[in-house]
Amino acid sequence: MFESDAPEFKGTTDWINSKPLTMKSLRGKVVFLDFWTYSCVNCIRTIPHLKELHDKYSSNNLVIIGVHTPEFEFEKETKNIKEAVKKHGLKYPVVNDPENITWREYGNQYWPRQTLIDSKGMIRLEHVGEGGFDELAGKVIELLEESGSKINVITKVMIKKENMTSRMMTAVSPTPETYLGEERSPGFGNGAVCVPEGCDRYVDIPTHEKDKVYLSGDWIQEKEFIKHVGKEGYVALKYSARSVNIVLKPLGTKPFKVWIQLDGKFLTKDNAGKDLKFEKDKSYILVDRPDMYNIVNTQNFETHEVKIVTDSKDFSMYTFTFG
Repeated sequence: MFESDAPEFKGTTDWINSKPLTMKSLRGKVVFLDFWTYSCVNCIRTIPHLKELHDKYSSNNLVIIGVHTPEFEFEKETKNIKEAVKKHGLKYPVVNDPENITWREYGNQYWPRQTLIDSKGMIRLEHVGEGGFDELAGKVIELLEESGSKINVITKVMIKKENMTSRMMTAVSPTPETYLGEERSPGFGNGAVCVPEGCDRYVDIPTHEKDKVYLSGDWIQEKEFIKHVGKEGYVALKYSARSVNIVLKPLGTKPFKVWIQLDGKFLTKDNAGKDLKFEKDKSYILVDRPDMYNIVNTQNFETHEVKIVTDSKDFSMYTFTFG
């Protein structure tokens, strides 16, 4: 779609931080579309760069619009998007694209994706994935100056090149995003067994392979997620990364605790993710919203086994993501 007219917003519903906008009404502005979804770790990691561009150049005819296109059903709800916008401190406009219609109009297939549109309404740059913000910032400045905005050279943003983690220099391959719902799950390391109550019970095995999910307890696999239906169970995964995130949704209305262990032990403040809490030295997260929870952060790229333990029948889990 490069060097073509930018498609109009279609199928969008609620606007946050702005009245409804159109491409026609935005002529004369440089428009930066960020296609994102709030449980996507790659999308979240781009937010600081977007906020910096907004703070620097919104007064110079730059309009950043977050086009929120959901990956999971719960992300279609505007109230959940509003909570994410508040959580991340977004001040630029965000629009809900619940059925992915505007997403398809732009030929999109990935999260995140950025599209730069010049003041005449032409697409001038498309970028897929996180990273590359030095190039994007430079192009933003170029299009602003092309439109007649005067950018003080002292205030020009030069986004720092991404800090490459040590995983790029190791022979161990990083663990990929791992889905648990039947639609995209690669399968589990252990299978379900049948008991008189049904065939949804999983019995763990002694040895675990890296990058495979293992279940223990009673679980049902739905299209997008697995849900816990027994007294107590866990999800285990041996991974290689620096950080671990999980996407969870409470199926009921009451918050509940989920206990997190690393290599068979509770975490400490030295390796705890930002969403972890502690109760008598036991690490847990409080599941009170459908969201991505950061549960592990280690200083280096390392291999560990994480275990998520629950006794709640309101527990549902969608995916593991890593950093």
